[in-house]
Amino acid sequence: MDAATRTGKRAYLRPHDRRRQLLDAASRLFDRGGLTAITMVAVASEAGASRRLVYDHFDDLASLYEAFFEDRVARYVAAVDSGIRSGDGDTLASVLGAFGQLLAVPADDLRAIRLVIADTGIHELDRARLRLRSHLEERWLPAMAQPDIDRDLAAAVLWSVMDGLVGLAARAANGEIPADTATALAGAFVARLPAAVAETQRSINQQRGALR
Repeated sequence: MDAATRTGKRAYLRPHDRRRQLLDAASRLFDRGGLTAITMVAVASEAGASRRLVYDHFDDLASLYEAFFEDRVARYVAAVDSGIRSGDGDTLASVLGAFGQLLAVPADDLRAIRLVIADTGIHELDRARLRLRSHLEERWLPAMAQPDIDRDLAAAVLWSVMDGLVGLAARAANGEIPADTATALAGAFVARLPAAVAETQRSINQQRGALR
């Protein structure tokens, strides 16, 4: 808590900066106690602000949740994009570059992203999930595109792969496995992916043919 808060005076912040302050407060609450720790009252207390000020920026708890998870997704996307660019057009190198960036993401950020990916039925996460899915498909589907591979199948596989990679990074962040082991597993998994997708597509085609 800063000096202005201790004296009962709030420093003037521009709306964007105040919103950032409130989201940072929500982030600290999430890191300590998970999603249920984020309430309008708790955010106000954590930020040294009034509840009215929190409501000035977020209509209700649902909109605060939405903003919080969209903010986490934006940070995650920025990290992944940095890794993708390091691959210089090579798909496997890009994935491993992105995974290397994931290993540097704080564990609590990864926990938030896993909630977004998991589709837990929390509707306030829907916008963040849509943004993440759209971004991944824009970035990765072209690399997976093959004439005989159904786009919906590729998109479903891509989402599952990202879930797995985030899970690996989370285990490394929590100290369950060494980072180099997680990277090796990610590389082996991704290297086998094209063949696995092609085999799945052939199996689907055979099943469809048998039903005709």
